[in-house]
Amino acid sequence: MLRRGSKTTDLRAQLTKALQGGRGADALALYELLEKQRPEEPRWSHRKADLLLRMGRSTDAVRAYERAVHLYSIKGFSARAAATAKVMLAIDPSKSDVLERLDPKSRSRGFPTGQTRANRFPPTVR
Repeated sequence: MLRRGSKTTDLRAQLTKALQGGRGADALALYELLEKQRPEEPRWSHRKADLLLRMGRSTDAVRAYERAVHLYSIKGFSARAAATAKVMLAIDPSKSDVLERLDPKSRSRGFPTGQTRANRFPPTVR
């Protein structure tokens, strides 16, 4: 007897086709469905944020990254939460309060106050 795929599996297959076909709006709608179906799963918010950023919608991307940081933190993935927070802070440094919600070990991996990706590393000398 063949097993039917789950709704999540079907949505993931559709998502892959939408992304490969360059249909960003369709992919975004599928990410939103996946988020509703699996609200505790941080990777859908994270990937949705990546797509929004590629689409030039940085404000929406920051919100999605913020949700991903929160979910990663809840699930105990503190390194992933810190890394995602860094990406978010590179886009919008005013969101430094997100680091306050991380555990102390993760917080030290984030950017110090006032520091962004642009000024974290000194320019290379040629």
